[in-house]
Amino acid sequence: MENVENDVTVTDEKEGKGYTEKKKTVKKRKWGKRILVCTIFISLLLLTYLSSVYYFSGHYFYKTRINGEDCSFLTDSEVRSRINKKISLYELKIVGKDGVTDTICAGDIGLRFMYDESLMKVRESENPFLWFTAFFTGYDFELADVADYDADLFEQRVKNLVFYDRVNIKKAKNAYIGDYSETEGAFVIVEEEAGSEPDDHKMMEVLSEKLKSLQEVVYLEREGCYKQADIIRNDSDLIKELDILNSYVTAKITYDWNGETEVVDGSLISEWLIRDGDDVSLDEEKVKEYVAEKAKEHDTYGKDRSFTTTDGRTLELKSGGFGWKTARQETTEELLAAIQNGEVTQKEPIYSCTGAQKGKDDVGSSYVEIDLGTQHLYLYIEGEIVLESDLVSGNVQRGWTTPPGVFGLTYKTKKAVLTGQNYKTPVDYWMPFNGNIGMHDATWRSSFGGDIYLTNGSHGCINLPYDAAAQIYEYMSDGFPVVCYY
Repeated sequence: MENVENDVTVTDEKEGKGYTEKKKTVKKRKWGKRILVCTIFISLLLLTYLSSVYYFSGHYFYKTRINGEDCSFLTDSEVRSRINKKISLYELKIVGKDGVTDTICAGDIGLRFMYDESLMKVRESENPFLWFTAFFTGYDFELADVADYDADLFEQRVKNLVFYDRVNIKKAKNAYIGDYSETEGAFVIVEEEAGSEPDDHKMMEVLSEKLKSLQEVVYLEREGCYKQADIIRNDSDLIKELDILNSYVTAKITYDWNGETEVVDGSLISEWLIRDGDDVSLDEEKVKEYVAEKAKEHDTYGKDRSFTTTDGRTLELKSGGFGWKTARQETTEELLAAIQNGEVTQKEPIYSCTGAQKGKDDVGSSYVEIDLGTQHLYLYIEGEIVLESDLVSGNVQRGWTTPPGVFGLTYKTKKAVLTGQNYKTPVDYWMPFNGNIGMHDATWRSSFGGDIYLTNGSHGCINLPYDAAAQIYEYMSDGFPVVCYY
């Protein structure tokens, strides 16, 4: 039978065996070609890799940036040349406050590339056997000190910067506690102002750093190159003083001062505070002056007053010992304590003497009216006359005239003995109102009124019929008004 090589039909066992062997030979040839191709490809890859290893032993990796400069595939010398070129054209823009700017050029300070181990360390950090990693990631390096300069030229240039011109310098202001704020109802801190006075040490330090690393711009305020205030708003001593001040002005004392309202609050207290460093105290003299001022304004004791008599006359009378009188020392002490305790309260001042009612017209509607000119007495209770009586007042001829004025009953007592020069007189009802002058019964007299007082009057007291004295006594109490006039 004819045997064809590409025919897979087999008619003979011997011929079948030869075909199988030939088929294996074909397969071996195919695998040999494949191995050869692979060997060549691997060899090329290895050659490429090793060539790249050799190349990157003297060059920087792809995507290598040094201080922002693209140094891909450059040698050390090329990098140095590039940096030198950059330095020759280098300028540092300096931005200050209020739009003030200046520039330092490389030539101003003798700026030069600093040949040290920095670049070598960058190169050593890039393992040439791992050069292929650069295609997947970048390499950024920041060299702190790329350049150096002439120290004397640098110092001179910094001193001549526009920021040191007097017109551009505004000194920093410390934070402080301002005046009492009516709006806030408290003392408040006025914040510090940074100013625009350069901090020499910080300025030199920051500019040196920026120049050596070839930065293009520097913002002085961000870098803290201006002198700061010594005292800032959150200063512990300042806050402590603020708390003490505000502990005083939280007090509010509302006085009913003889019918008038007077308020002692923060706006007033703030004017009485003494600030000595961290120490805060109340000025007692000013508080004392305030009490004295209000007492003078509202007290009626010792002041003249208008009085309308029963017969319709309006008289100006002296106040001999009647009316509202503030106990100034006691009131001052009480007010000081209330402020120090931060009290919010309503109260009255302490009085050493009071009127019958509050206000300027403090006599009220219940009083004894003594008309010394007509020698007649009226007893008013709540505006109504409940008793009238003739009387005998002080002997005018002997100079014992009963003084006019408005008084208050000092006290009253029964079974008293009136004692004077060369006399002792017992009475059943004794009602003094002006020192040793008072109203009392006078049983030794048979008549009252008229002109008796001119030549046969008393030692100054108001002599009354027994029954009148007894009735008046029942109505009277300490401080009861007694009005005497001619």
